[in-house]
Amino acid sequence: MRQLINTGNKDRDGLNPDVTLYTLFNYEYKAPVFSDNDLCALGRVMAGMWRSNASAPSGYTYLGQFLAHDLSRLRDEKHALEVTSIENDKVVSTVPATIDLSSVYNPPKNSVVKKDQLREPGSAKMLLGAAQKKNSLLHGYDLPRTEKGIAIIADDRNDENVIVSQLHLQFLKLHNFFVDRIGREEPELDTEALFEEAKEQVILHYQEVILYDLLYEIIHPDVWRSIILEDRFILWNPKFSESGKAAEKSVLPIEYTGASGRFGHPMVRMRYALNDEQEASLDDLFSMTGDGGFESAVKRLPASHVIDWLCFFDFPTLNRATTNKNVAERISPAVKIKLKHTRILDRPDNTNLARRNLIRGSQLHLPSGQFAARHLINNFSEQLKECGITIRELSVDELNFKSHAPSTGSLDVHCPNLLVDTPLWYYVMVEACLETPEGIGKLGPLGSLFLAESIKGILKLNEPSIFRPNKRRNYIAGSKIVPQVSTGRFLQMSDLILAVNPSLPNPLEFIKEESKKPH
Repeated sequence: MRQLINTGNKDRDGLNPDVTLYTLFNYEYKAPVFSDNDLCALGRVMAGMWRSNASAPSGYTYLGQFLAHDLSRLRDEKHALEVTSIENDKVVSTVPATIDLSSVYNPPKNSVVKKDQLREPGSAKMLLGAAQKKNSLLHGYDLPRTEKGIAIIADDRNDENVIVSQLHLQFLKLHNFFVDRIGREEPELDTEALFEEAKEQVILHYQEVILYDLLYEIIHPDVWRSIILEDRFILWNPKFSESGKAAEKSVLPIEYTGASGRFGHPMVRMRYALNDEQEASLDDLFSMTGDGGFESAVKRLPASHVIDWLCFFDFPTLNRATTNKNVAERISPAVKIKLKHTRILDRPDNTNLARRNLIRGSQLHLPSGQFAARHLINNFSEQLKECGITIRELSVDELNFKSHAPSTGSLDVHCPNLLVDTPLWYYVMVEACLETPEGIGKLGPLGSLFLAESIKGILKLNEPSIFRPNKRRNYIAGSKIVPQVSTGRFLQMSDLILAVNPSLPNPLEFIKEESKKPH
């Protein structure tokens, strides 16, 4: 159901004939041509739209960012965001489209960090760093860093902001947790075998969290139940040989890359409680990292900024409580972020994240939202009915979103052409606002279907994969209760965090005492 497409016509839109893109659709289509002026106007309108925080805990915003870094990294990150500027080597990722924690374990070839630097010397464990207290160190509460504060990790993007940086740290600690457990049970394993065994466990547990925790919190309940829980498919059923080997390569469909996979951008808050005493603005999140310079002589995370994960995820089995729960903003067209810390801002308009996403979708030759909805309705009506998924084409009034942007105008004033052929990313962001299942703002059915089938298709082709024979060890119990499922509990991110931080101590307690372990 998924094939290679090439919609390029260099004379018309600058897309070189050898550019290859992948789609969830099963035939070629004519991608709409959007003017730069219209997309700039839409980006400005989106920045002024209404926001609501009827959403999941904010930890899922950054778990989504972590997943995006794991899945892809453009070969040329500094290419201009002109609508007519795209070449083959600028849409090729330097990491495979796999969900295998390459951002934790595998530095790219051009990285200054090498694989052996990620581990404790002579050990199967990953290297940890220390947060800076007033006169001592808090071991295990920051990423490992150079004297200049640069994180010694496989993917430097995971040190762009404090939250994703601390999330990366949890996966390093999870690896060490499995090294300890497996090492006790199988002392005959040598260092490398123990490392690989622990790595496989981390990957399998991470995959479960993505499917049954992150996707549950982000996508429409009908799509999650059918595509994820019941393992049905509509658009992508990966092919395997008779021997069980993958008969196709794992790729990122453009509907994920340019549209539904960018669900996290409207979820970003302007301020966060990092713990019970420390708040941080969005700018602070970026400045308190190695990439941001820490704004101090000491090139480590200050202990005051160590994250209390109780502020970012639900911990059903934990007695300790907090009043500082960060609820993400709702998935919607309201994307207010102005970029200050990205590596290349070659035009003033490029600081507008909404515009950057719209331009990227145009470069990737996404179909319009209307085409995508009609295509599914006209070609997959029986499959949709069997799965209990309802998709409809949004009306002009719904896409205009007037009531939510009173101060900045609306599409019919600034870019009326986009109400007829609507950029897919904007379309699925609007769709996310039309219902509130289970009291939480999630992606609508169309956006959810693109996200769910992309992630599940990639996971099925993965090695290791929870969908294929594996050696998963049941060391960590799941605690997530899903209303649609009467029995069993699912593994969630907070279960992994709790396993490596027993009882989840408040980091403020450690700030008051001297660290017992030197850096």
